[in-house]
Amino acid sequence: MKRLLFAGLLCFLALLPAAVHAGLVEGRLVFNGEPLAGVAVTAYRGYDLTAKPFAVSTPSDAEGRYRLELPEGVYALAARDLQRGLFAFCGFNPVQVGNEPLWAGLQAVAVHPETRRVYASDYAGSLSGVVRCQGKPLADAYVYLYLDANDDLKGQGYRISTPTGADGRFWFDELPESSYYLTARKRQQGERVGPVRAGDMLGVYAGNPVMVAAAEQTEVVIETVAKLGDDSRHETLGRQTDTLLSGRVVDAAGKPLAGLHVFAYTDRVIGHQRPAALSTPTGSDGRFELFFPAGGLYYVGARQGYGDSPAPGELFGMFEGQADHGLHIDKGEHREGVEIVATEIEL
Repeated sequence: MKRLLFAGLLCFLALLPAAVHAGLVEGRLVFNGEPLAGVAVTAYRGYDLTAKPFAVSTPSDAEGRYRLELPEGVYALAARDLQRGLFAFCGFNPVQVGNEPLWAGLQAVAVHPETRRVYASDYAGSLSGVVRCQGKPLADAYVYLYLDANDDLKGQGYRISTPTGADGRFWFDELPESSYYLTARKRQQGERVGPVRAGDMLGVYAGNPVMVAAAEQTEVVIETVAKLGDDSRHETLGRQTDTLLSGRVVDAAGKPLAGLHVFAYTDRVIGHQRPAALSTPTGSDGRFELFFPAGGLYYVGARQGYGDSPAPGELFGMFEGQADHGLHIDKGEHREGVEIVATEIEL
């Protein structure tokens, strides 16, 4: 009888849904450096903030603090206050939620209405505006257009503006009629592309996606904030997957090199498109972890820069396991001990 009861219990347990481990996300909302109370933080599965939210926190407390319990996975965190006209986008998006508690702060900015006027083309539209920081025009910023939020609003995107001038203005002429996602970035070293680090300026347009219509000029304002942290444990440059390559980047003498990214492209021509995978910078031990979106053939290397072609004076090297620098990795594989030698590019 006991055996029958035990067998029945096992069958019952087998029918129950598998437990999903929850991770704790905590943080603080601020506006102009002051705590922002009464605002809920929303977690999305992607960067399309018009999609259905995955989870919403209770409103932030008097100190601006919020908390969310989420299953393990990758999320984009954002917040809106329609009454006060505020928007916040986490500078560490997309965040990787795991077993350890995660701290993710959000800085709110003012939301500005779009304006539209006639554009002198029956077949294309125009998108222009101003990039600001704390309400003032921001010079030397780049604005990026993306066609798909699934690109995580990173990399070169569909188009990049010229640097903004002292008036903070940017423009894109002769755009096909479509919807676009906008971001603005100003890196302290002046690069057009690459990871956004602590102290760099970052702005994600609150009205994404923007619809650009033929014969119409759309004018927007993008507010930016300074990225306050640079903790790569909380920032996913390449989303963590079960397909992983790890090893070291070293110089010609075998000494570890710090500050290099390991990349993987699906094409032999590198630097002119977003890589399929990109590691966080190597530490003083030269070690890296590179997560792949899927199994397959990749062209793997390491470099100091990011975006465009490698330049003279830059530390650069390719995987030498094959003559064409290709590396095949299976889905679910964790390959260890890969060593990439990087040397300075000469003219």
